[in-house]
Amino acid sequence: MADPEQYNPTKFGISTLPLNHEPYGPILPERLAGANKGKLAVVTGAGRGIGRAIAIALANSGANLALLDLLAEELEETKVACEKYPGIRAEVFKCDITNVETVRETFAAINQTLGDVDILVNNAGIAVGKLSWDETFEGFWKAIEVNFKGTMLCIFEVLRGMKERKSGCIINMASRAATVDMAGGLSYNSSKAAVARATHSLQEEFEQAGLGEQLHTYCLHPGGVWGAMVTGKSRPLSALEDPTAYESSRPENTTPEVQDQIRHIFKDVPELCANTVTYLATGRAKALRGCYWDCRQDIERVCSFGKETLDKYDLYKLGVKFLPGYQNEP
Repeated sequence: MADPEQYNPTKFGISTLPLNHEPYGPILPERLAGANKGKLAVVTGAGRGIGRAIAIALANSGANLALLDLLAEELEETKVACEKYPGIRAEVFKCDITNVETVRETFAAINQTLGDVDILVNNAGIAVGKLSWDETFEGFWKAIEVNFKGTMLCIFEVLRGMKERKSGCIINMASRAATVDMAGGLSYNSSKAAVARATHSLQEEFEQAGLGEQLHTYCLHPGGVWGAMVTGKSRPLSALEDPTAYESSRPENTTPEVQDQIRHIFKDVPELCANTVTYLATGRAKALRGCYWDCRQDIERVCSFGKETLDKYDLYKLGVKFLPGYQNEP
């Protein structure tokens, strides 16, 4: 994908209210210290970037960590950063989240080593920036598997336990890509839209079971964070179980020239998303449960409108708008 106009923010509307680009007010580290004390959190894609920031923020909040990634050396660095917080235990698990047996074995090991999972953060993901006719199906499908299949595999490993204990929080990284159409984003946008829809639907099941207050799930746009997702250096081939299946999508998502042109619109630090995740995990924003959330918005302001209002107007959920008069049959 070589067209910088694909990143033009005016295509998607401009907020009239100020957005946050770093931790603010309720999600400042000092406001979250100890807020998740005694809980166990699983973070996928924890080796670097936003995943590492999420792990560190959760450690600051008192949660113990199970850190998942294919990047073993980077995972160890994240572990060291988390265990700088007093009393925090972090364990690393090298895991390909697209492999069913590996995921099941990993979560069994987490349960045996650290106990029941209270918080699941599905952060691992890859992006492919190719137009569909320049892509192979294998490259397309690899992104679907990592972004959607991997997310759902991990959810199914904690779901029954959370329901039995009537307690748990699931947070999925969905990206703004879930809500827009963009050339060169066929696999990424489709997989992230699937994650957002699954989040909405899963929360509906919790509500139907009378467990909405106890079990809550969210999907997030982490903001514009500069890094591997933009440049395309999101995963070394050696880290994949079947690198040949992904080789076609390995080249950079954006050229160096395009990167120079779009760098200025990536304003957000990874800690903005990380501290938002930590805040959601505390249960302080249950008005947003089941919703798609943009981390740059003021979370307390939006929550002040209440879940009933957000649901009434179908806010923070995927939807389709029809011409007036064409809605649905009774």
